[in-house]
Parts: sequence; structure tokens; C-alpha cells
Amino acid sequence: MRPACFALTLLALLSWGSGCRRVAQVEPITPAEDPQLRGLSPPSPQEQAQRAISERFQRREQAFRELLQPGTQWQVLRVDQGQIDQRRISIARLIDLGKELFRTDFTVEQGLGNGLAGHGSNLAGPRPAPNLRHVHRGEFGGPDATRCAACHHFGGLGGGGGKIDTTFFLGDGDRPDSALPRNPKDLHGTSLLQALADEMSRELRANASAADRSLKPGESVLLTSKGVGFGYIRKRSDGSLDLTGIHGVSPDLVVRPFGWKGTTATLRQVVLYSLQQHLGIQADELVHSPSPGRSELLGSGPDEDPDSDGVRHEATDGMVTALTTFVAALPPPIEEVPEVSTFALRSARGSEVFSQIGCAKCHVPTMQLHEPVVSLGPTWSRRPRVDLSPLVVGARKAREPLTVRLYSDLRRHNMGEALAEPRHYRGVPADEWLTPPLWGVASSAPYLHDGRAPTVDVAIRAHGGEGEAAAKAFAALSLEDSAALRVFLQTLTRPQSLEFKP
Repeated sequence: MRPACFALTLLALLSWGSGCRRVAQVEPITPAEDPQLRGLSPPSPQEQAQRAISERFQRREQAFRELLQPGTQWQVLRVDQGQIDQRRISIARLIDLGKELFRTDFTVEQGLGNGLAGHGSNLAGPRPAPNLRHVHRGEFGGPDATRCAACHHFGGLGGGGGKIDTTFFLGDGDRPDSALPRNPKDLHGTSLLQALADEMSRELRANASAADRSLKPGESVLLTSKGVGFGYIRKRSDGSLDLTGIHGVSPDLVVRPFGWKGTTATLRQVVLYSLQQHLGIQADELVHSPSPGRSELLGSGPDEDPDSDGVRHEATDGMVTALTTFVAALPPPIEEVPEVSTFALRSARGSEVFSQIGCAKCHVPTMQLHEPVVSLGPTWSRRPRVDLSPLVVGARKAREPLTVRLYSDLRRHNMGEALAEPRHYRGVPADEWLTPPLWGVASSAPYLHDGRAPTVDVAIRAHGGEGEAAAKAFAALSLEDSAALRVFLQTLTRPQSLEFKP
């Protein structure tokens, strides 16, 4: 960003986050998983089995109804945003619909894939719809799957993916070595990350604005939010701000908590682009949003059917809202204290070691969330806008912040040559990566952006750049302390629950 443009850009960003816009009423979110699983006295296995069996019977009955009357379930899932805005669909029902969409295998008749092969487009592969392929062609994507749950399934619905689920972004549509590998992340707790990042963005912009007003030529100030440093802002002799000392965040000072590189700001954006790139399901919201490079993302077909598969209105605004609300309702992982005293003591020691060797400098254990509210609809004025407090065990009292135990600073760091990619990704340098939250790390192997690390040990030892000192300190640990650290990391997990695999 040019320094001369900084003041105007900053004013625009500040006004974007101001209270002058009309916003939807805040409603409490309903956790998508049984909150009792997160308590000290979780339901018995028998109770969990009964619920799982009941849900299995409901889904089987639903499948039989669909066989008798094909298309009936699809019509239910084609949610209308107008009904959501008119409060005809409750938050709990919206989450149920989103959950069903998340595990639905889309069909060619519903818009799965693309038909660009018949139009001579170089975006798609040579086959007729759905024209699936594992390696993406640029921003257009694969598509490489038939449902969201195909890649987000480890440890239950919404979890991460295995090494085989790794996708290949921004490639040539054919060769894996032309693309950038990405292992699917666990989606639990992501709505809290969005809320934290939004607060951090507002604080960074406010601090930058204050620096612009108060700094004298030659002076500099550390730019921070929630105790995390993002480098320095300096005022030049001509009165302009020098932003070259800012690190770990984009020049617009928007903290983006999603993607291995930290390139996406909201869950809705994640859903919109995932539908397009992984399933070839084109949401009306993307189709009707003019933007540079539209054909590279959506295809070169007709305006209402850019992927030329003969299906229009493949995902309504309401369907995107339902999917986004389901993902937002996935509670964060837990810290499971071992029942055996020996392991409990080792875990406590491991937590100390975690801080002593420098892991906690980037994997910050906790952050305070003052306004646990996110907007999940197409705009701020449209429903739903939800309070995330019910997702956190021991939710806050009135006017008290929530403590979110995420183990991340939501900042990008240089991780050295060993983890660097062949090229930059959407403006982020090849060797920079967002600090992944470690909550749930015990349930989310494999590790690192390409799934190369089968264990936490391998992942730690691969750290270079800003993480090299911690990696060396880990390698120098005694057997007792390294074992304690592993025990501690094993407590960062997801609640255990019984379910039937589809």
C-alpha cells in the first residue's frame, strides 16, 4: 500500500467497522454437538448410543422417503434466505439443515461439477459433468469431491482430513507438482476465531489511526492487539506513515483467521469458495457478484450458468447461510484432564515445558473475547447474527469477556525454507504461515499444511524461521520433559462421542 493512501484507506476501514450500518438482531447460537459432552459428567455411553441410533433411524427413514418421492429432501434443503430473514426458520433448525447439506452428496442434476469440457474451456478437464479432478485449475478449482464431509470427517462431522484428503490448489488441473497442497483443517471452534480476528482487526486499525495522529516525524510505535505484536509503524519526515515494519498481517490490517496462510476473513467466504472449488456448486451470491477475474473463478459460460453444466441457482443464499451457521455452531475442542494422577501430573509439567521452550510465544494459550458476536448472513442487516457464548463451557457473566483457549496468535510467521512453497499464495510470501490453533491437536493428525507430519514430534522438528529456536529447544529436552509435553498436547482434544458413520 502506498503511504500516501494510508489515511484514506484507514478512514474507510474504520467506517466499515463503525456502528452506522444497520445490523440484524443478535440471537444465541445453538451448539451443533451435545454440550454435556464438554462437561465433567458427560452422558453415559448408553445414552449416547441411544441418541446415535435414533438419529440413524431418522436418516434411514428420510432416505426411504427420498426413494419413494425423489427430490423431496432436496427441496427442503433449498433454503430461502427470505424465510430466514422473516424468522420463519429458527437457529436450531437452520443448523440441522446446514448439517444435512454438509453431509449431502450433491449430484450432477443439482449442479455438482461443471460442463465446461463441451465448450472448449481450458479451465475444466476433458470429461463431461461432473468433470471431477484432484488437482485444481487455478482459482476455478477441481472440483474434487461430492460433499463437504468427504474431507472434514476425522473424529466426527466437521473434523479434519487424512493425508489422502489433501487437495491441490492453484494448479494446472493435471500435475500435483504444479499445485499447492492443503490438508483439510478441523472446523470446530472456527466461529470463535472469526470473532477474535474481527476484534483484533478493529484494534489494529484504531491503533494505527492513533499513531497517525500522535506520532512525530522519526518516531515509531509497536502495533499490537490482544498482546500480539505485528511490527512497527513509523512516521516519515514528510508526515506519511511507513508501514514496511508491519509483519504477520496484510497491509489493510485485517486479521484473517482461515486458511493455512491466513487469507480468508469470514466463515461465509470459506463456505462460498469451498462450494465452488471443491464441489463445483456455484452459489448465487458469487454468480451475482461482479468482480475482476470472475471467469477464472466461476467459468466462461453464460452469466447465470458460468460453469455451463445446465444448472442455475445451484446454491441459494439461504443454503449458504445454513451451511455457514452449522459450521459456526461447531463448539471448540476441549482440554481433557487425565483421570490417572500420574498422567495429570505429567500434563501439568508438559504445559510448563510448552511455555519454557517458546511454543507459547506463537501458540498463545488464551485470548479474551469481549464481543462474541458474528454475522453469518449475506449482509450485516440480514439474519442470522449470533452470540457465540453458548459454545464455551462456563460461559461468561454479563459484561465479562470470554476466555478462548485456542493456542494461536492468529498471526503469520516466517517458518523457514523447509516449509516454504515454490511460490507465494494470494499475496502471502512462500515461507509465511498462519499459526494454527492447537486446540484439538490430539484429534487432528496429520499435521502441517500438506499433511507431511504424521506425529506432533515430526511437526515440531520441521519448524524453521521464527519457530526454529523452539524446535531446537524441543530437540534438546530430556526424555522425561519431552514425554510430558506430548502428554499435555494429548489433552488438547475433542470430546468423545458415539455416532454412526454414513
